[in-house]
Amino acid sequence: MTLTDQRETWITLAKAVALVLVIFIHSIFKDGLSSYLTGFVMPAFFILYGVSHNSRKCRHDLKKYIFNRARALMIPYLILSLVMLGMYFAVYPAVDLGFPPMDFVFWLIYGNGPLGRVTHLWFLRTMFFAIILFSVIDRYLHDKPAIFRLFILAISPAVGVMLKFGTGVELVPWGMDAVLISLSFMMIGSEIRRYRHLSPWSVNPLVDLAGLISAIAVYSVLSVSNSFVNIGESTYGNSIYIYMITGVLGTYIVCLLSYYTNKKFPSIARYATSFNNYGQEIYETHPLIIEFNYQVLGGMTIWYSTLNFYPTAPLLIINFPLAIIFSYLFASKVVSRFGALQLMFLGFRKPKETHLGLTFPVPEPNGDNGVECVAENVPEN
Repeated sequence: MTLTDQRETWITLAKAVALVLVIFIHSIFKDGLSSYLTGFVMPAFFILYGVSHNSRKCRHDLKKYIFNRARALMIPYLILSLVMLGMYFAVYPAVDLGFPPMDFVFWLIYGNGPLGRVTHLWFLRTMFFAIILFSVIDRYLHDKPAIFRLFILAISPAVGVMLKFGTGVELVPWGMDAVLISLSFMMIGSEIRRYRHLSPWSVNPLVDLAGLISAIAVYSVLSVSNSFVNIGESTYGNSIYIYMITGVLGTYIVCLLSYYTNKKFPSIARYATSFNNYGQEIYETHPLIIEFNYQVLGGMTIWYSTLNFYPTAPLLIINFPLAIIFSYLFASKVVSRFGALQLMFLGFRKPKETHLGLTFPVPEPNGDNGVECVAENVPEN
């Protein structure tokens, strides 16, 4: 393993932890625990994108880079949306999600929704549009005074929220509010990279311990006060800027713990790398397993004895492990063997030898041999 690979493993482990927590949140109903975790889980992906993205390498061929991102994110978004639509047509009305299939067609054209049933694919769409904005801003402002970038970083979340409340809609077309919020997180990650590059977010054990305890305490207070957040559903909590703070604090906590875990137990990082190499496919398929469990197993009387203990426990017992195991096996044993499925889930045919940098959420198509823009040879300006 090269020095660069060793420096990247803490990022890979942090992404894997975030993905596992996303699956956990999807496995339970909205409650205090899920509200607590939503304060940072999705922001972690956007922040770590900014940290791991080598703007210096990519900005001079922006057209190619954006084209590759479109392949990797929007092709799966469109194909899988159509597949889900077809599946719903096939099972309706035996399975009724609260709206007819033709309503799903409207929301697909609208670029967001349905109300109360926004699919998990919002993340792919949001990531793509946020990457476009991020790349353009970086192209023209990377060598300008930091105040210009910080100004955009600061106002983007407010502009995103105003898109919803200014238009009076429940869901903003194509989720552009989430795009602007995600852009801000990406820019935070990029600014961190300017000073830390790919170095772990560690100072020394004593300072790290104090920082970890303080971050957990502040995060807990702010996350509980801000309540449940899902920017994919235009739900921002009580304050979008509290969400920005909890997103950064939670990512710091995960990254610091990932660094020490990787340092003490390097074998865990290897497992995380294997898991994360199929991260996009796992993210795209795990909700289908969870939905199947809800529809088929949710009414089984075997679960009733546990309802008084923790109402979410019955389905969590099956949803969480099965979603992880089956989605990983499907990605590694099925999708990886068929080019048509790789096109559906990845937008391209994945190379047989996968580089460590090829990790969720934005793998690089073959044009760069599967390597995300994370190589760091010289400091960036």
